[in-house]
Amino acid sequence: SSYARTTTMIRIAYFVHGRGKGHAIRTRAVIGGLRESDQVRLFCAGEAWDVLSDVPCAEPLLPCMPGRGMIRSFSLRFRADRQRLRLWSPDLVVSDGDGPSVNAARSLGIPVMAVGHGLIFHHTHLSAAMPLRTHMREVVNVASSSWPARRRVAVHFAPVRPRTPGTYVARPDLRREIEGSSRREDFILAYFRDDNGAMALEQLARRGHRVVLFGQPRSVPQGVEVHSPNMQGFAEALGRCRAVVGSAGNHLPAECAMLGVPMLALHRESDPEHKMNAQLIEAAGIGIASAFEQCTPEVIQRLETELDQPRHELAARTRAMRPASEVIPRAIENLCREREATATWNT
Repeated sequence: SSYARTTTMIRIAYFVHGRGKGHAIRTRAVIGGLRESDQVRLFCAGEAWDVLSDVPCAEPLLPCMPGRGMIRSFSLRFRADRQRLRLWSPDLVVSDGDGPSVNAARSLGIPVMAVGHGLIFHHTHLSAAMPLRTHMREVVNVASSSWPARRRVAVHFAPVRPRTPGTYVARPDLRREIEGSSRREDFILAYFRDDNGAMALEQLARRGHRVVLFGQPRSVPQGVEVHSPNMQGFAEALGRCRAVVGSAGNHLPAECAMLGVPMLALHRESDPEHKMNAQLIEAAGIGIASAFEQCTPEVIQRLETELDQPRHELAARTRAMRPASEVIPRAIENLCREREATATWNT
């Protein structure tokens, strides 16, 4: 439902990071919760554009990704974002994991709201202990897209409490295509952000599991059923599968938790963000964590022991959290009310 009205229309520049599909899937749900009377321009980088290009207010954006070339792309984007913000003059910039737009907005004095999973590491009370060095690295990493924010929405797949003022906690929304599925079938669903899960797929196939993979891998073990990337098809399969094997992101584990479907959350040893996600997924009782390189038959056997475990309490606990589509519009409304009150006081 739409949030309560402020006295004026709000102009929102909404920037979406483009690595993986979780940022974009979350944004699609949030856009539906914003007021029709507000003006929204949605700037989509990388894979976010693939997911959101059909949204009328969406525009493509140069991606700014970790790795080689990041400094150059950040610089190009900062200048371009500063120009587009100066020309349009929004009341608010919302950044879902996008760094250049946050810094451009700060340089122009435009209020910023940050959205993302990484915000949990500094702005919430986490029950699962993380190694200090790894924890601090993630805090620094997320700071590039959140440091000037006056409001923050930490999106997580398990209940946590805010630690800093101006921080809200939300869970990802469960997609409607998933909600419509009511029957459970005996297959394991697989998706890997980087199409790098061949070892896990081979182990599953060897143990006689029917595996349905969505992706475009270079090689596929015998017996694995492959579907080209299709968000609606994947969502419908997620509502019917018995378990999920996939990359340790943020959106997919939350959906698994809400459905009561166990997950084998895999990460590369060189990917600290996904490694921490995997540890948090296991700590929350959502599934099993493992590195891709260590996905042995013993790991698969651990997943098998989870297949028939009751998971009603986990599903109920996760669904009880407020979804991002409610929390983010409410946070926008609160921030804009604060601005209105300040402006009224100053006059």
